[in-house]
Formats: sequence, structure tokens, C-alpha cells
Amino acid sequence: MDPQLNLPPLGPTAPVAEILLAETAIRIELPPSLHKLAVDRYEAIRKHIERVGSPLNGRVRIFYPQGSMAIRATIISRRRADGYDIDIVAELILPTTTAPAAVLDLLFAAINGSPGSQYHGMVERQTRCVTVNYADGMHIDITPTLLLNEMDPRQSCLFHAKKEEPTSEHRRLRMNSFGFCEWVNANSPIDVNFEEAYGRRAMAFDARRTRADADVVAVPAHSTVEGGKSVKIVAQQLLKRNRNLRYEKRDGRLPPSAMIAKFGAKTTVTGASIAWALDAISAKILGALEQAERDRVLIDVRNPRCEDERFTDRWPENRRAQRVYIEDLKLFRQQLATLQSQDLSLADKRKILADMFGIGPAQSVIDDLNAKIGVAVQTGQRVIAPTGRVIAAATAPATVGISRAAAQPRGHAFFGSRWRRE
Repeated sequence: MDPQLNLPPLGPTAPVAEILLAETAIRIELPPSLHKLAVDRYEAIRKHIERVGSPLNGRVRIFYPQGSMAIRATIISRRRADGYDIDIVAELILPTTTAPAAVLDLLFAAINGSPGSQYHGMVERQTRCVTVNYADGMHIDITPTLLLNEMDPRQSCLFHAKKEEPTSEHRRLRMNSFGFCEWVNANSPIDVNFEEAYGRRAMAFDARRTRADADVVAVPAHSTVEGGKSVKIVAQQLLKRNRNLRYEKRDGRLPPSAMIAKFGAKTTVTGASIAWALDAISAKILGALEQAERDRVLIDVRNPRCEDERFTDRWPENRRAQRVYIEDLKLFRQQLATLQSQDLSLADKRKILADMFGIGPAQSVIDDLNAKIGVAVQTGQRVIAPTGRVIAAATAPATVGISRAAAQPRGHAFFGSRWRRE
């Protein structure tokens, strides 16, 4: 590992770049208030599908969240009108011979309902799921599945049936997203000090903005409320945001989030540094992609809980698509290293953050930092960086000097909540 990226964990000695990355992650994560809204809508859709008169009344075995919501990695997306996606699986009780298109059409009919009903006109039938679109930008994707083996719960099949394709192209695909999310969570340990510091700041930032017949697996509570936050998951959220930004104006599919999640879970991350986790995980993904390119093949990433499930079955479409993401990851790692330079001004850091994660989060983070600097200067507390610049005491690395009359405080709490004095 590049020694420049071998950073200390979050805490009293957190460098400025580490603070900036944490603050950026907070701004792109689905906040607690919107998480609650997503949970409420999850429950509402579940009840609607099972309502009396629904074509699926009595035909749903279980509902459960999958993907980012299940591993607490949901971010506010830059795609689809800057909304955010929530993924749900509806495991149905249907004859195993039911045609793929018929399964998807049945779920569409159950949700869309009749004219004037709750979701009518908000629903789209996709190739593998049915999407409910909300006016505020949220999109809930409900994937219908059938259980394959009663003795092996959640080993299921999903259905691929693109409307424009002949039925001969429709197919069933084996999957176990429930098991995969369990595996990711088991391999993404929580650092108590990190999650406490991250959680306090996330809750503070959020405060500034604004039972059924079928079984139900509850949506996990927001990480700042219960269960804690893994530094690996925070790193994955930032990588996903960077991916979304890079692909915003490109044609074709995005590198799958499940692929990122698997490499993240398999990567050993020592300590609680976001920069360290980003370096390690991006290096792991890049190395695997480059090896596939050297072998002149497409990367093949599979579910460790279901080897027949290929996360990369639709991306990369070809080696050109594979090479595009390789170059993206190389640029990301270069920018990550540059962001950690102690000689970089806040203006330069803002430019890098904006290119990595978008101008909105970057500007918000720097604005907050400048506000803290202003308060520090007005109160007579200021920190002098090695370059001679005045920076906020709340974000100072331990190596900088502190200038204040008759006081020499040492260290600081994460996110600058207070200074400790001897």
C-alpha cells in the first residue's frame, strides 16, 4: 500500500482529508429522515400488494430488502432526476412453470391497480423488476422471485423478460440476495469509535434539513440510529457516488453495486480511516479488472452465497466498457492521494472533492469548514498550518501549531465538537 495513504483512524488525530471525506459521505448518504420515509413506503407497498382484491393476495411468501438498503449503503443518486432507489424482493407463491413475463406482468398489475387507486400511473414494468416512482425522486424497485428449495430458504430465481425481446430470450436466473447481504454485513465490522463520531455528525447534519399475511423482514434501521456504521460501507458509498458521477453522461450500464460490495467485504481494512478503506477497496477492484483485461476476458464476479448468480452478467458489456472503469479507478486513486496533501489549499481540495463526488457535496463541506474557520478567528482561536495558512481548530491535524493567547490546547474531538485542554 502506498505509505502516503496509510492514515491513522478517525479520532483526535484525523487529518483534514479524512474529515472532508467523512463530511462528504454524510451528505451523499440517505439521511435518517428520508430513511424513515423509505421504510414507511416499503410497508405501504407491501400492504398494497397483499390487499384484498389484489391478484397477489395470499400469494406472497415473504418481503425483504436487498441491495444497498440491506447493507446500509444507500446514497442519494445523481441519476433518475437525483432521486434514490430502494430495492425490495417479493418472494411469490406461484407455479414454477409460470412464464417470466407473466410473473412480472402479474406484479405490475398488483401494484398499479385500477384507475384512481394508490399507485396507478406511478408504476413501470422493467426487465427484472417493477418500479414505483414517487414525485419527490424516490424509486422503489420490487423484484419478484420464486423459492427454489423449501429446505434452502432464499435460494430463489428471478425473472428476466424484456418487453422488446421474443419470449425465447426470457429466462430464469438463480439468486440469493438475502444471503449475499448477510455475508456482506458479516464481513463489514463496525469500529465503535468511528461509528459514534460518524453517527453524531450525521444526525446533526440531518437535523438541519429537513402486520400482514406474508412474512416481512424489516428494513434495517439507519446506521446512525441502531447498529452502527462500518468504515467499509462508508467507503463503498463514496465509490458508488464517484461511479454515478462518471457515468452520468455515458451510455450503457454502470458497474454493478453488488460487485463493489463484494470486493469491499473481501478487502482487509485495518483501522477506521475512510481514506485507507477507499484506497484498499479501489485497489482490490482495480487489480481484478486489470487482471481480467490482461487475460483478455470480461471480469466474472459471483455471489459467494450462490455461485450461479453472476453480478457481472450485464456489465461489462464488452472489454471497452471494462477499460473505461479501469481508467476511472486509476483517476480516483490519483485524486485520493492528492486530496491528502498537506500543502493543498481548501480551494484546491474543493476542486478535487467536486470532481470526485460532485459540486454540491463538495461546496457544502467547504462552506461548513470556512464557517468554522471564521468562528475560530473571531473567538481568537486559530490554527496555523505548516504552509502558514490559517485553518479551523476543529479540523486541524495534530501536527499543526495552535495560536491562542495564554492557551496551548492539544488534540481535538472528531468533527471538532470541542477542544480538550490540560
